[in-house]
Amino acid sequence: MYQFTGCPCSVCGKPLTDTDDIVVCPDCGAPYHRSCYEKQGACVYVSRHGSFEWTPPASAQPERKCPNCGAPNPESAVRCSHCGYSFAGPQTPPPRVDANRQAYQTSAGGFNYTRLYQEAQGGTWQSTAASTVDPIDGISGEDWATYIGPASPAYLRDFSRMQRYNRKSSICFSALLFGPLYFFYRKAWKPAFAFLGVDLLLNLPALLELLVLSESSLAPPISSSSLILMAQLASILSFVVMVISGMFAKYFYRRSAAERIRRIEAEFPEKDKREAVLRAQGGVSWAAVVGVFTAMIVAGALFSLLLGPNVEAVANLLL
Repeated sequence: MYQFTGCPCSVCGKPLTDTDDIVVCPDCGAPYHRSCYEKQGACVYVSRHGSFEWTPPASAQPERKCPNCGAPNPESAVRCSHCGYSFAGPQTPPPRVDANRQAYQTSAGGFNYTRLYQEAQGGTWQSTAASTVDPIDGISGEDWATYIGPASPAYLRDFSRMQRYNRKSSICFSALLFGPLYFFYRKAWKPAFAFLGVDLLLNLPALLELLVLSESSLAPPISSSSLILMAQLASILSFVVMVISGMFAKYFYRRSAAERIRRIEAEFPEKDKREAVLRAQGGVSWAAVVGVFTAMIVAGALFSLLLGPNVEAVANLLL
């Protein structure tokens, strides 16, 4: 288990100490001061996630002191480089564990990201970390973690704070940028279709304007000034909906997930079966994202068939 003491914070570059409140990116393992991470708002290596894994600089690599001669050695060393003492075998002293840094910070309403990341890497998250989380919406942390999947540390932290302080807002940049696609990705079907329907409705003035400009036979008898006013109102409402989606996405996801988890718990009281169903119905769905995106492209292509003969005017507007 790697101790992050001495490693530079990925934002400010200052060495981390045992007394610092340390958080670790669950995707790449980069360590931060909690205040630096919250000020940054996201991991500084977010664009490289999936192909990048943080490693400590050589100067911050943990060392083990030889119990025979006292010489420092790399943590991974099998024998002392100075006297040849073997670190393997019954004579090896037990590894040092800093209980303060390994304990979860439940009194502060958060988690120790160092331990969470390390245990997630070792596959012990659901059996240890999740069991220490207070029930959220009457659902145990273990069932939440099983349903949410690998991203559960971050979501359970936010859900715990929302429940503790009775808040509904918690900014979600994914929902802010991608709107309904975020909810489809997270299998939150009700808010997904609700936001998708609102988006389509707010795009209606723009579609009507295209019909009028192309001189389509299906164009409604609406004046240009009315269309412009409708488009302006739709633009304002679209921005409002985007803000609402970004601010309350986690609350909507939490409600949707809690509803499904309760139903699964009622139908499958046996732990093994329940966990299998939670994993199957929870997690994320790239298929839903691709399906919705494809459906939108097909719908756009079909709409183009309704345009009138003056396609040049439409092209000039789009360009």
